[in-house]
Amino acid sequence: MALSVSDMAPDFDLPQAQGAGDNIKLSGYKGKKNVLLCFYPYDFSPVCSEQLPAYSAQTDQFEKADCAVLGISVDSPFAHAAWAESAGISFPLLSYFFGKETVESYGLAHEKGFSNRAVILIDKEGRVAHAEVTVTPPDLPDDEKLFAAIDALS
Repeated sequence: MALSVSDMAPDFDLPQAQGAGDNIKLSGYKGKKNVLLCFYPYDFSPVCSEQLPAYSAQTDQFEKADCAVLGISVDSPFAHAAWAESAGISFPLLSYFFGKETVESYGLAHEKGFSNRAVILIDKEGRVAHAEVTVTPPDLPDDEKLFAAIDALS
């Protein structure tokens, strides 16, 4: 079962796109930034190639709300690096290629081995402020609801 609003978000320690730097821990943002976790099935897929570049194009809105954006999928750090470059994605893409603990702890594991599409907004204290899981594929999260939740944190 996916997390609910006010639940504490499970911590994770995941590698990012090859060459982008060290692993990222959710706990590294606690007390510092709000965090939007964008769980998605696969790099280079049609719906993901619409959603994540759109969030990258809205960097100013996220920065204004003191919100870091992290993409999370099963793809390898090598695939993430290639996709980020080709799609113009500027925020970190994290991989759970080496273990499904993270996607399972968020209740988002799909029976076919990838993550269900979800946006999970976490406040600076580490609590879920907004969560939306959409049908994989083809539905996208409701950006109006997401940005309303982000604005409420500001």
